[in-house]
Order: sequence, then structure tokens, then C-alpha cells
Amino acid sequence: MIRTLRLSLASKSTEIRNALDQQMPWIRACMAEDGNSLVQLRFDHSLSAIAAYHLIGPRCRTAIPPGGRTALEERLQRIEFPPETAPAIKLRLVSLPQTSHDWSAEWLDCPVALYFSGLSGPVIAANVPCVDGVGHSSEWREVALTKREDVPALLDLIKATFGVHRPLKVMGEESVNIQPLAWDDLVLDDSVVRLVKDDFHLFLEREEWYKRHRLPFRRGYLFHGPPGNGKSSVIRAMLSTGGISGFTLNPFRVFTDDDMMAAMFAEAAQSTPAIIVLEDLDRCFPADKDKEQECHISLQQLLNHLDGVGNQDGIIVVATANNPCILDAAILRRPGRFDRVVGFQNPSAELRERYLHYVCEVLRSEELAECVRMTAGFSFAQLREAYILAGQMALEEDGAIDAARINQAACTLNETMMAADRKWKAKVGFREEI
Repeated sequence: MIRTLRLSLASKSTEIRNALDQQMPWIRACMAEDGNSLVQLRFDHSLSAIAAYHLIGPRCRTAIPPGGRTALEERLQRIEFPPETAPAIKLRLVSLPQTSHDWSAEWLDCPVALYFSGLSGPVIAANVPCVDGVGHSSEWREVALTKREDVPALLDLIKATFGVHRPLKVMGEESVNIQPLAWDDLVLDDSVVRLVKDDFHLFLEREEWYKRHRLPFRRGYLFHGPPGNGKSSVIRAMLSTGGISGFTLNPFRVFTDDDMMAAMFAEAAQSTPAIIVLEDLDRCFPADKDKEQECHISLQQLLNHLDGVGNQDGIIVVATANNPCILDAAILRRPGRFDRVVGFQNPSAELRERYLHYVCEVLRSEELAECVRMTAGFSFAQLREAYILAGQMALEEDGAIDAARINQAACTLNETMMAADRKWKAKVGFREEI
């Protein structure tokens, strides 16, 4: 028996149109027109998620922010989906059964008609498959169909629902919603404030100045230091800035390659101001090639983009490394690849005092001093873990979070890590040497 395999190469837009054509009779019926006045829109956010919440109820949570979901629910009149088609919803258990939000819900491939007040017709939200390049895995894209006359009202609805914060787009994977984080919620070393926070805001405010002086309007930051000292939190604060687009990729993913990195920089250039996050550069490009992990991006491609090949105006590259000393020298050798190289070390006694006072304002000065002494050598993450453990103790004993419980938690964490040191005969956790 001879079997014939037919391959068809088409753009993503063509694939999306072909998928929608299968549902076009139902779409026309919902719109009560022939479909010639429809507009296809693609957002970074998922509108169909509200349909999952509508069917499952308040015990599920979606990618829509809670405040935005409330506003969207107030406008949502009803939902419909094609006849004789069962909607598919992906559910994932995310918390304990006694909590109010047990399940994470994601609407899958069934198109849904969303009827909102203020629009003359429904919004058709549909997840359609498309292939990300020859030999790459398929992915799903959500598209929204609406009448041309309803586009302005729909854009206002999207803006009111999701606000100015955009999700972090992970190339080749689902986007990640970044929980907004204000700079004032961070306890930062003065050097980080000066080299990152102040510099970042000044850069965004001075675009015209850069262009007037014929300077490239782009920025590069390299954050380095042991885990748990605020590198990711500062990146969250940067991404929480209104109007900023965020992009990243997983360099250890099988299908991540130079083309995907080029596509990321190209897409970021179309969505400026944009932040490109490159994590764990020391794992990707160590000076000792024997310690290099299976990274599918070439060092030369990274250097080309850091050197500004093409138009990168408005792009901010933020990279992280736990240990910059093992990083390939080519990344740091040429001036301009990273404008600011900023260290995030374990907090000093003064920073530990500020942090503990921030999370537990009831501590008296002498109690605070004792807690600072007991947490010597802790990272910010370990300080937070001590506070959380103290909170768990207070809950179990029906008491308050106080200095005694924080110190007890610090002792427990220290003993745990010392036991791990003895078991594995290696330095881990608090006593890491840089």
C-alpha cells in the first residue's frame, strides 16, 4: 500500500484564516451579517478566559486580573459557542481545597461568542493552531473577530480590563502575566537605586535627548549575584512600568535557536519601549566550555544583538548571572554591550534592618537589632522565608508574629542548612562564597 503525505507551507496568518473558515457559517450567524465587515485582532491577553470563568464559576481563576475580570463580567451579557460542540476547558489544581480559588482555568480550542454591553455585535474569541517555523512545534494563538464599528469600543474594553501592564511574552511558549511590583515595595541598596531605578527612569524620560544628540536609544543591564537577592524582583518592577513590553525565551528549550532570538529582537523593536530579559547567562555561555549546558543559541548571535545590529531603538536588555566571573569574557569585553553591571549581594545589616522593619513594623528597636544579628548572612529570599515561617508558627499557636518567632525561624533555617551541609559535604544556601 502506498501512502501519500501532503505538506502545505503557509504563513501563520494563512493558517489562522484557514482555521477560522471552518467556523465561518456559525460566525456569520452570530454576527447577523455576511462577514465582510469583520476585523481580526490579536491581543497579548486572552479574552476567552472570561468564558471559562463564566462556566466554572468563582472557584477558578484565569489569566485576567481580578479587578479587570470584575469589570469584564459587568459588561458580559451572555456567551455562545457552536451548536453540537462541547467547550473544552483546561483545569489545573493550584491551591488547597478550602481556599476560594482552587483551579486555574484555560479555554481551549472551541470558539466562543462573547456578548458585551456597548458593542453592536459579539466578539468571537478563538484559539487556532499554527506552526512556528518548519520543524518546530505547533502553538495556539487566540484571535478576536469583531465588527469594524465595534473596534474602538473593544480596544477601550481591553485597556480597562488589563490596564497598561502587558504580560511577559515567552517566545514559543505561553505568555506569563507579571504581578505588578512597585519600586517602593523593594528594599534596595543605594547602588541599585542609582544604577538601575534612577537610570532606568531617566532613560525612558529622555528619548528626545538621545535622538537630538545622535545617541542610540537603547540600554543594557547585567544583574549578578547569588540567588534570592532581588534580581528578579527588580526586573518585575521594571516590567511593571506603564507601557513597557516584555520579551524573553528559554535558551535550554529544544526548539530555541538563533532564529527565535532574532525574531524576539525584531518583535521587541515593533513594540517599544520593550525589555528583553535574558536569564542565567553564566549557565549559557561560561568561559569554561566544559561547563556549558545545552544551550541552543550561539554566542555570536547574542553578541550581534548586544552590539546593536539593526534598529534597536527603545530596546532595554536585562541579563542576569549568578556568577559573572565564569561568564565568557566576550560578553563583557566590549564597552556598550551592558551599560550598567550591577551586583546584588546578600544584604548588609542595615538592609536587613530595613527589610525586617518593612515586613514587621511592630518590632521595637532592641528586638529589631536582635533579629538582624540572628539573620547574619541571609539573602533577601531567606529573610522572607524566616518571616513566613514565623507567620506559620504564629498561626499554629494562635499568636502574633514577633521577634521571638522570627529568631526561632532563623535558627530553624540555619540548622536545616547546616544539616544539609553535613549530609552532602558541600556548601549550600546561606554560606555560599562568591
